[in-house]
Amino acid sequence: MSAWKTFFVSLFVCFSVLNIYQANFTTRKYPKSVSSADLPQEVYVHRTTPPPVKNPYSLTTIEARLGYYFPYLKDDPVEKNIFQLWKTSDLDDPTLFKPEWEDLIDRWKKANGDHDLMLYSIQEAENNVVDFLRPTVPEVVDALRLLPHDRLKFEFLKFLIIYLNGGVYADVDTINIKPIRFWFNSPMSPTKFWLGVDTDYNAADWSDHYLRRLTFSTDIFRSKAHHPMLGKLIARITYIIFTQKDLIKSIDWDNAYEVTDASGNPTIQFTGEFILTDTTFEYINTLPDSVLFTSASNDDLSLTGLSKKIYGPDVKDQKFSYKKFTLLSNPVQINDLAILPKVSFNGYESEERDKFDDDGTRSGWEGFYYARSKKLTGWSLKELKAISN
Repeated sequence: MSAWKTFFVSLFVCFSVLNIYQANFTTRKYPKSVSSADLPQEVYVHRTTPPPVKNPYSLTTIEARLGYYFPYLKDDPVEKNIFQLWKTSDLDDPTLFKPEWEDLIDRWKKANGDHDLMLYSIQEAENNVVDFLRPTVPEVVDALRLLPHDRLKFEFLKFLIIYLNGGVYADVDTINIKPIRFWFNSPMSPTKFWLGVDTDYNAADWSDHYLRRLTFSTDIFRSKAHHPMLGKLIARITYIIFTQKDLIKSIDWDNAYEVTDASGNPTIQFTGEFILTDTTFEYINTLPDSVLFTSASNDDLSLTGLSKKIYGPDVKDQKFSYKKFTLLSNPVQINDLAILPKVSFNGYESEERDKFDDDGTRSGWEGFYYARSKKLTGWSLKELKAISN
């Protein structure tokens, strides 16, 4: 078996496809489910028990250690930071930084004057997370430094920077349409994590083009510092790096990143959209006492003129799957984690629609258009044209 096939099988074993049913409701409280995640917050906040001994070959141990040293203070406000990351932070470096990207960065600054914006090089971001993690959870630092390709580090660092500091992550080639202060925040329960749908190909032949029926974007996302979903994600990536390190080193990653599905997602990956998507589904499906907040319009696709037929794999036995988030017209929130419709971080295909909403007055579908990638870097996912409803 080739190294690539072995790696793909290994990842498949590490995180299986997550399935669920679809229900018709606006708010529902689910009964407590058995889960190894999410120890009571008071255990972490007040540190009434010592952390587990370091073991990078135990997924649950890594996750528990992150939760212990970086407690999630869910009642505190989301940090007003914007982080951007690229190969260099030198705007005057013409070989690595395109002039038009500076305009996009300035737009994020001007539209969000109440936020601090930080542009890091990969090395600067690594130094930042090492300062936090080396004294506490050094196995995550060791995992980061085992990565053999800068793009792997780039993708992992997105999650690490936001987990440790909180705020918005946005690639340098993204354009901000609506200021962050106008982004969705649930009136029922304060939102602490924002993810946008990236690919959502609703057609019978979806599996001929995509490796996931639906994915969430890593171009732009927002989170409260120390959110347990990011803790789970970081633990999983760290675990994979340690348990698959020889295989990871054996892969020619320059070539691997060229082999993609129709979304532009590499077919072999463990730091990008696929693992974010899989871990998100695992997280929300193992939440104790989960509560879902949605809108009636999400169940009435006739409002957008879309077909009501949902295509995709047959899923059973879990609360949340792609069926709950496909063809969204409004955000959906599970506890404090919001899933935004595709328009939120993908926008429209025509640049003529990129008109700023600085006063936050747009409503309906257009009111949820917050930002999008302009696909200007060599590492941006460039989706192949595929038509679905």
